[in-house]
Amino acid sequence: MIAAFLRSDVGKAMIGFVLLALFFWLLESLWPEDRKQCKIRKGAITDTLYYFLLIPATKLISTIVLAIGIFFTLRFIPIHSVPLVAAQPGWAQGFEILLLGDLIGYWTHRAFHTWSVIWPIHAVHHSSEQLDWLSSVRVHPLDTIISRFCQTMPLFLLGFSGKALAPYALFLAIYPILLHANLAWTYGPFKYVIASPAYHRWHHAAEENALFKNYSGLFPFVDMIFGTAYFPTRKPVAYGLYQDHLSNNIFTQLLYPFRHKKQAPVAAPAQIATPAVQAPFAAHPFATAPQWPQPIAPQPWPDTNNAPTVRG
Repeated sequence: MIAAFLRSDVGKAMIGFVLLALFFWLLESLWPEDRKQCKIRKGAITDTLYYFLLIPATKLISTIVLAIGIFFTLRFIPIHSVPLVAAQPGWAQGFEILLLGDLIGYWTHRAFHTWSVIWPIHAVHHSSEQLDWLSSVRVHPLDTIISRFCQTMPLFLLGFSGKALAPYALFLAIYPILLHANLAWTYGPFKYVIASPAYHRWHHAAEENALFKNYSGLFPFVDMIFGTAYFPTRKPVAYGLYQDHLSNNIFTQLLYPFRHKKQAPVAAPAQIATPAVQAPFAAHPFATAPQWPQPIAPQPWPDTNNAPTVRG
């Protein structure tokens, strides 16, 4: 009976949870970013519920959505692959999938932060005020479904093989766990090439200077090209939603996108200027920090004698 339980999906999830907990307990004990943070932090129970309840359900829904997308693609789009892409060896496809996937993921992630319609969905992920490996699973189901669909479908349409896409899907599930861990790792001179836990933690910082930064989940040079990389030498002061707070109640979080039609945080333009490290990319047309809609200052009432005609 025990062996059968361990072979079940629930049993595998429990084994994976225990192994991950032990592995990151060791890493976060040896190289902690925040030495004062408790192992069982505030919100850990909520994130555990995400791990055991929402991840399996979201995985099933994501698979169904992708299957529907693939069906309609094969049904209505006569050409759904690029022969040159499909003819490449597996290692070349794997490398290109990582690069293109991170580029697509960058713009998908940036859209979540810059489009107020979907920002409340992604805000759930940013509600963690203490980060560790388990906080990586606090993702609203709609966030996962939209992100996975946007990242996977273009690669499928280009003709990348399923054998090359499968490891990429596994990578998308594993590497974010490391990025959110309570680790002080910066990767030293490779910090501009591979995203580190220290790099991604600044994306979660509840500081004005850190808003709209470090979207890339793998290659920081993508952020550098588009003017959103941030490499400060100090540690963040606080994490979570900027000038906001979201309850750790899982039901409140799941309903948050539907109850809060709220714009993303607003920062003063001077505070989100492109850091000096990005100077070599300043000439690129996209190498500017994203500008959020700023509050419109009250203007004097216009002179009615010179007012333009209002069109109905």
